[in-house]
Amino acid sequence: MTGYAVKHDFDKSDPANKLHVLTTPNCLFTASFTNRGLAIVDLAVKKTPSDAHFHNVNLGFSSGEGYKRTDNPYFGAFVGRVANRVRGGKFVLDGNSYQLAQNNFGHCLHGGRTGYDKIVFRDPEVLPAPSGSSSVQLQFRYVSKHLEEGFPGELLVVVKYWVEDAPGGGALYLEYETTLIGPEDLEHAIVNLTNHSYFNIGDKPTIEGTEVTMTTNQSIEVTDTFVPTGRIVPHPLVPPDLSTFTFGAVEPDLDNAFVFSDADTSALDTRSFPLKTMASTYHPRTGLHLKGETTEPSFQLYTGKYTDVADLYGARSGFCLESSRYLDAVNNPEWKGMVTIGKDQTYGALTKLSLYY
Repeated sequence: MTGYAVKHDFDKSDPANKLHVLTTPNCLFTASFTNRGLAIVDLAVKKTPSDAHFHNVNLGFSSGEGYKRTDNPYFGAFVGRVANRVRGGKFVLDGNSYQLAQNNFGHCLHGGRTGYDKIVFRDPEVLPAPSGSSSVQLQFRYVSKHLEEGFPGELLVVVKYWVEDAPGGGALYLEYETTLIGPEDLEHAIVNLTNHSYFNIGDKPTIEGTEVTMTTNQSIEVTDTFVPTGRIVPHPLVPPDLSTFTFGAVEPDLDNAFVFSDADTSALDTRSFPLKTMASTYHPRTGLHLKGETTEPSFQLYTGKYTDVADLYGARSGFCLESSRYLDAVNNPEWKGMVTIGKDQTYGALTKLSLYY
């Protein structure tokens, strides 16, 4: 099939964990994904179709076995059932209390000990290309069981990936859809999904020298263990006039959830909303641009201080743009609606990652 290929030997320890590769019609951009955790392995571009090699800006491993390492910091992963942190690993829903794993500073991080990043998804359904400038769509489905990792509700989770031509490169679309399908006596569940790719658009081992332009400096204020105080405040390390700033060797050190000023804190399916720019980045030595856009109300910008993958990656090897709902929304009455799904509702989100010269 034109623009889609499968590598069956990506993970020699698990034949179900294949590498699915999409290439744009203009042949300038490619993205690849694993069955395990639907991890993005390659996000790569080249200047002309005749160039021999793509420039991959996505951090990860050369084989499927690498993604099972205990020091893998969610490279490229699809994260759920609830991305980011749930305070104390606890929440109350419809009068019932739930206790989750406390796998990060006493809080539940990225779905617990066995989140979606560790699930081996079945092979995708291949859907027609949405336009003549796009690849086919890969649609993955997963039934997340009631009380999986302590979360209530049986969810049908649908993930679509496709790529599209863009001037000087291409773009990857990530679309998420979730419905609550059981048990019959359960009224609601919670969900908050994201992708946890790390990017380095430079030509050195760290993100130093990357120029960043953001469209918001409003962030969710957090404690020293990265859970919300409940306040949304200007972030002191992002220019108030939103002018371009540059990642240095150690500063700015960011691991913060930013919010858009006009965010709809009640919307459950945001896919019909216009895409908003999280950040536009550029590296002068490579000439590469990476732009992240989303329909979501928030995103986490992480500059990789704690990345430590022995013999491969160290601190600030890459930065993350994790589109999502508000951090720990389930424990804030004003934000809870954006992550709470009922049986007659659909959770939806759309994110676009553009890479180009």
